[in-house]
Amino acid sequence: MPSKRAMRTKATLVAMAVFGSLCSAAVTASDSRTYDWLTAGTVSGSHVLLIKDDGTRVSDFEFNDRGRGPRIHEIVATDEAGLPLRLEISGHSYMGAPAEETLAVADGIARWKSTLEEGSAAAGGFYSANDGTPEQLALLARALLSSDSGSLELLPAGRAAIERVSELTVPAGDGEQEITLYRIGGLDLTPNYLWLDEDRELFALTLGWMGLAPRGRGELLPRLQEIQDAAEKAWHRQLAERLTQRLPAHWILRNVDVIDVTAGRLLPDRMLFVRNGRIEKIAEDRELDLPVYGDLEPRIIDGQGLTLMPGLWDMHTHLSLESGLLHIAAGVTTVRDLGNDPDRLREVRGAFDRGEVIGPRSVAAGFIDRKSPYSAPTGRLAESLDDALAMVADYAQAGYPQIKLYSSIEPGWVRPLAEAIHGSGMRVSGHIPSFMTARQAVLDGYDEIQHINMLFLNFLAGPEDDTRTPLRFSLVAEKAGGMNLDSPAVTAFVRLLQERGTVVDPTVTIFDSMFRHRSGETDPSYAMVADHMPPSIRRSMLGGSM
Repeated sequence: MPSKRAMRTKATLVAMAVFGSLCSAAVTASDSRTYDWLTAGTVSGSHVLLIKDDGTRVSDFEFNDRGRGPRIHEIVATDEAGLPLRLEISGHSYMGAPAEETLAVADGIARWKSTLEEGSAAAGGFYSANDGTPEQLALLARALLSSDSGSLELLPAGRAAIERVSELTVPAGDGEQEITLYRIGGLDLTPNYLWLDEDRELFALTLGWMGLAPRGRGELLPRLQEIQDAAEKAWHRQLAERLTQRLPAHWILRNVDVIDVTAGRLLPDRMLFVRNGRIEKIAEDRELDLPVYGDLEPRIIDGQGLTLMPGLWDMHTHLSLESGLLHIAAGVTTVRDLGNDPDRLREVRGAFDRGEVIGPRSVAAGFIDRKSPYSAPTGRLAESLDDALAMVADYAQAGYPQIKLYSSIEPGWVRPLAEAIHGSGMRVSGHIPSFMTARQAVLDGYDEIQHINMLFLNFLAGPEDDTRTPLRFSLVAEKAGGMNLDSPAVTAFVRLLQERGTVVDPTVTIFDSMFRHRSGETDPSYAMVADHMPPSIRRSMLGGSM
């Protein structure tokens, strides 16, 4: 689910991050616009915008993502430059946390208050709200386009800039209309994108498996997503060209301290000999005769006294182009992708592996869920056991080492699916399907369980509890503290995991944030690094979840 970076897939994270700024320009008399919010191509929510005669904009936005989703009512008035003068927001955020926020500008001072913070500053910047509707990104875009430089200071902190990316002609009734794709930087660690029409009104948002389009025009989203994907890839390619260099087959890294993780010690003043992409030798750094490979002398790189450590693994992620550089910047050189659209993942991994875009190596799990009102918004959806078995064969043919099952899978499907998966030389992992216990899933063939809450649900969920819904979070939040972890039942279950060799992918940080984070305080999972983040990112860490 979306992060700004921890417990949410990147797609939902961006969806909530873009709803954080306001603006308006002169408009015609009373007008209204209605949009559909789509999840995996199916309408799952709406956004309704009313533009009053005086230019005030009133928005109502909500969607349902497997029982989760925001519900926001927003009123905003702006000055002639599009900067917010008055803002009122009420409702709840994606995971249900209260969203209450106001802004008032008077006598040259902007004053704001929300469930997260309150403060004031000299007016003249664009106030970036914590929660809001999709209209907010369009309001910011119009203000940026109206500014002389295409950039604006943000309140409480930060700066945003806009650039035109692409144009497209789309059908509109009996005619056509022009829409434009824009890129906005400064709100997040990577840019946000949106489509505006000829009047600079919001037309669409394309966010991977989610998106926003005018009512009844959701069929346009795949084409818009394709164009946006190409633009994002071009942007990331430019970064790769600017930030990377091609190394020869043989090179030497000198003047580094090396962490020996096996011995648990730091080796000072070392040099590494690299041949054909692999470390051939680590030795003390001193003057010596360097090896010559054929007629070529190896390239020598000065490590400047820095510390060299093995690349980290992210054991549970959902890869995207924009996450690649962030992984590398964090020292993560290999990831496990545990749920993605197969075609989209193939493109992303290919771009990383070819060096076109900066990103990590990856190991992917095929993803299967059963089609239901609570289906996952990605991967492949089966309508029958035969469908699911055919998908297993497809993933095996494509070389996947593992299959991840999701929450809507029928409990009776698990054993035959596990047998087919094991028979194809792959591992079985996943959520524990609703109306099934973790113990039964292990007995039926699970090699790995995703998320620590699934283990607690083995003891906390009753036979009628539908854990496809947010109940899989709230039951644990409310009852896990009272569990006796030394009880015979828990001990027997842990012994079963040990006997069967079933491992746990706990993703503890998700639940640490979800259960301990209080609105207005820095997310405890990020507290140790928050001060190293840009101001707008630090501010996003104040928002509680539940």
